[in-house]
Amino acid sequence: MRLFGTDGIRGKPWDEPLSRDTIVKVGYVVAKRYPRILIVRDTRGTGEDIEELLAYGISEAGGEAVSSGVLPTSSLAFLVPKFKFSAGISISASHNPFWDNGIKIIGPDGKKLSMFKEKELEEEILALKLLRIENFSLKKEDYSEEYKKFLISRADVKFDGYRVILDSANGASYRVAREVFSFLGANTEDIGSSPDGRNINITGATHPEDLSWKVKSKNAQIGFAFDGDADRCIWVDERGQILSGDHTLFLFASHYLETGRKWNRKVVGTVMSNLALEKKLEELGIEFIRAGVGDRIVLREMEKTGAILGGEESGHTIFREILPTGDGLLTSILILSTLKKRGEKASVWRRKLKFYPQLKENIRVKERRPLEKLDGFKDVMEFIKKKYRNCYFIVRFSGTESFLRVTVQGKSRERAKAALEELSYKLKEILKKENILSED
Repeated sequence: MRLFGTDGIRGKPWDEPLSRDTIVKVGYVVAKRYPRILIVRDTRGTGEDIEELLAYGISEAGGEAVSSGVLPTSSLAFLVPKFKFSAGISISASHNPFWDNGIKIIGPDGKKLSMFKEKELEEEILALKLLRIENFSLKKEDYSEEYKKFLISRADVKFDGYRVILDSANGASYRVAREVFSFLGANTEDIGSSPDGRNINITGATHPEDLSWKVKSKNAQIGFAFDGDADRCIWVDERGQILSGDHTLFLFASHYLETGRKWNRKVVGTVMSNLALEKKLEELGIEFIRAGVGDRIVLREMEKTGAILGGEESGHTIFREILPTGDGLLTSILILSTLKKRGEKASVWRRKLKFYPQLKENIRVKERRPLEKLDGFKDVMEFIKKKYRNCYFIVRFSGTESFLRVTVQGKSRERAKAALEELSYKLKEILKKENILSED
């Protein structure tokens, strides 16, 4: 698709697909189908301008645009159905740097729109001629208190006595995170809580090193890092060691099992999840199902299999009985509540789930084509998998850059390195024959 990618529309304002004209058309087309729209945004400097342009299109279509200002994308999953909005729009480029921005559309059920519905919207947007704007209205209504009440309600214990460090990546959670944890009794300290429109994601879930140092230096029990729109959560134990979304899945799957909770013992991860998680869950009698990358794809697999727990190693975790999307703040509250009830330190879970070594190589390409259509690709993968039986392989084109990403996980670094070197060599030969291997 020309406009919609793996997670909404994303790019550099004010170039396509985020030109001013296109943004107005997005508002217009969305409002024709979903007339009452709640808008939230992260802290990027271009957010308010995009919000205003969307409101022009929504108003011209006869719709109602309501802004709740800076709030996490995932707040829409709760607020849109709760207050009976037709749809929600989040203005954010998630974990991308400040110069990018984006538009994510949430349906009336709180879920991200399907790719089929996005395709329909895109066709209408691209077919639309220039609009003559004669109407404009943008209401301001603060729903942050309602969202905070929802988060607080998910903690069934108080956090008194806990020193917690929160890293909001100078993004959408910079106020809400501190207020919620403080209300629950935690002694909180912040980093990444002074947004200036340009410093989003210089810390946070994609760069948790500062949080790691802060937790250790302040003798905190735990730290949580969110990304720009706060749908991810990475945690740091009391020793400053980083735990990923795979650790989160292992914690809750184990807890559900040990507490006798009724569930179907299925957990959905992705092709990027560490092989150690799959093996550990198998030992517990829990089926681990791998889906493609993206929380929308994970949710679809969860609904298909009946799983109530799923997520990505990057920190998106979906508790399907609560929300149909990843919410970093919800995840952090549930993690600390669970640890407190179990009387455990965060480091227990880092020790319980020790990752297999993972090695990566990015092969630069001139263009991206379906892998299954590359001559010889299937034969190479079949040969490599048979030769290196104790390794796990991930080969995929980047969704945003001109790379073929090759990842190998193995029980030993030496074995994984040998597998990566041989696989990368054979893949480069295929790409060269297809004339899409970049020499740069």
